[in-house]
Amino acid sequence: MNPSDITYDDLRNLTIGTVESVSPREIKILLDLNAPQNTALNTGTPTLFPKINGYVLLPNEAGALIGMISWIGIEHSPYPKRKGFKDFDLVDLPFPLRKMSISPLGILKKEDKGYKIERGVYSYPSVGDAVVIPTHEQLQAIVENKDENAKIKIGNSPLAANAPVYVDPDKLFGRHLAVLGNTGSGKSCSVAGLIRWSLEAVKNEIGHDKNPNARFIILDPNGEYTKTFDGISGKVRIFKVAFDEKKTGFEQLKVPAWMWNSYEWSSISQASGKTQRPLLRSALRELRSGNYQTAKNAEVEVKRFLVSFLVSLTNKLKTGSAAFIDFPGKQNCGELIEASKET
Repeated sequence: MNPSDITYDDLRNLTIGTVESVSPREIKILLDLNAPQNTALNTGTPTLFPKINGYVLLPNEAGALIGMISWIGIEHSPYPKRKGFKDFDLVDLPFPLRKMSISPLGILKKEDKGYKIERGVYSYPSVGDAVVIPTHEQLQAIVENKDENAKIKIGNSPLAANAPVYVDPDKLFGRHLAVLGNTGSGKSCSVAGLIRWSLEAVKNEIGHDKNPNARFIILDPNGEYTKTFDGISGKVRIFKVAFDEKKTGFEQLKVPAWMWNSYEWSSISQASGKTQRPLLRSALRELRSGNYQTAKNAEVEVKRFLVSFLVSLTNKLKTGSAAFIDFPGKQNCGELIEASKET
């Protein structure tokens, strides 16, 4: 939106409010009395307004600041004075005025072939500046990605007249990414779709007879991605932690002991703090010190058993008198001693 490319009549028709307060993180806007209630018809196509996550523009000397709507509400204030009118018959009572807050996203600039977004905000509006609804072309420029490598279509934006949204896989997976949602809302399907769409888009570019230079590692504790990547050409390897190695279709997962420390091993194995975690730490120490090679040595096995028995007995004694009730009952010292005799 360049001042030379828009007339005052167009600007007046698209104006929906004025800036009321400005901060680096939030800009509050007072909506006009004649601003659209739910659908704007003055942008060329019907546009939902106002709506959370919708967009507005604040024209300035750099182009137009892009704001995303983050809050919409009503505040009771004195009736606004209208220029050219004298409201003699109005009673001075609190009047419901619509207001909203926006978060600044960037600057929309005019180019020869349309509009371009420049990330970052270096020119903030002032109190009283006009706020306008973006046109269909401007909405498309906001949601579309015009990067050369943005060739993966991830969906359409209903807030921008269903404009297609494309992403660059290198930038998408080359930084931190979060897919958030409630249980059953489709997070796993979205992640799987992003990976499959990326691989398919790259294959269309380099040819289906070649494999893309891509590596994806998915940790799947709930087994949601078991069949997700069936049919993808290339090397897809599936590992599982299973005690029955006779099952086919996957490889047994083997992780080196040095990969994690004792705390991380305890977390991944969900070892209990009283008995299993001390044993796990002891086993890791033996493994890293080289005693693992002599694990079948009788002396090592006796030592390991005594250490395990001492840890278990100490934890039982910490429970107090409950460890001796109904001796030799279950879940107390008697049961532990009886089990040690059989061992």
